[in-house]
Amino acid sequence: MNDPRADDRSGTGHRRLLLWPGLVFLLLGGQVLMILVMAYVASSDRSFAVEPDYYQRGLHWDEIKAQQRHSERLGWQAKLELGDDVNVLGERTLRCLLSDRGGEAIAGARVDVIAFPHARGREQTRVTLTESAAGVYETPLRFRRKGLWEFRLTARWRSEVFTHVEQGD
Repeated sequence: MNDPRADDRSGTGHRRLLLWPGLVFLLLGGQVLMILVMAYVASSDRSFAVEPDYYQRGLHWDEIKAQQRHSERLGWQAKLELGDDVNVLGERTLRCLLSDRGGEAIAGARVDVIAFPHARGREQTRVTLTESAAGVYETPLRFRRKGLWEFRLTARWRSEVFTHVEQGD
């Protein structure tokens, strides 16, 4: 009965042996919980945005650069203007003046714009501008936020494609 091993089998010794594995599992569980919380915070932040088709754009980088060089060789100019008047729906007129190298208006083009505020890159608006006069394309667009916006313009006329990126307030 005076066996020294008998004391180690008591409840106190057994609990002491379970303390260290339990502490390890507690720390690992806490780490998993922290990772889940951080993933939630990162993905629920409205200012966080992933560029759509970013991987594909990376794969087609040479084609994108070739398109930019082609647009430069065309010599076309796109001037974006934002109207001061706000309609009942909170929309302002986005106007594009499209001209060729000689300053002549380019009529009959299809002009598409992707617009988004830098503060909320996830909130992209895609619109097609309609021609209101020769070389003048416009559409009403709702600007929900003040601040710096990016406008990505693509103009197609006959077989030519012109791209232009502009940032403005």
